[in-house]
Amino acid sequence: MTEQTSQAALDDYLAGRFWAEDQLLKDLRADIAARAPRINISPEAGATLATLVHAVKATRILEVGTLFGYSGTWLARALPDEGHLDTLELSPVHAEAAREWFDRAGVGDKVTVHLGDAGETLASLDGAYDMVFIDADKEGYPSYLDHALRLVRPGGLILADNIHQRGRLAAASEDDASVRAIRTYVERIASDPRLRSTVLPLGDGLSLSVVSAT
Repeated sequence: MTEQTSQAALDDYLAGRFWAEDQLLKDLRADIAARAPRINISPEAGATLATLVHAVKATRILEVGTLFGYSGTWLARALPDEGHLDTLELSPVHAEAAREWFDRAGVGDKVTVHLGDAGETLASLDGAYDMVFIDADKEGYPSYLDHALRLVRPGGLILADNIHQRGRLAAASEDDASVRAIRTYVERIASDPRLRSTVLPLGDGLSLSVVSAT
């Protein structure tokens, strides 16, 4: 058995036990592929988010960047009956699709899709949230972190996707606005004394920060 075959077999083995998609998630991902940018998180990342919801006993979650609701479905399904997800989306088309998919997933009553500029919506929200997941325009990440630090309770989590920037994060030759913003985000979560952070090798890199209880 080759190393590549062995890795594929291992991936299939683990996927079947920890991050298998049901038919709704498969259909949702297919809808994204047909009608939207293919920028949703991976099933592995979705399962990680859901596990973290249980780990911190989250009942109130904030998501910045909805798309069609793929990551939001993983999050909302992990919430208890009394839990709620606020998710922010700029595109009316994406917001409407997300509402439809949340209803089809049976979690529509747990989710509020906020349509509009994320910065403006964030400024109008009050804490305390147990978890914030950021997966939106990269140039906005430093500002979204400011809001997350205000909104997340001590002991809660701040997560952000696309930290690796497809390998561009550490490339000296890469210096566009998105990469610069992610570098700023990374430096801040690495050095802020209020946070204990790491980056998980999931998809394009998923940062995980725990907000200090002190």
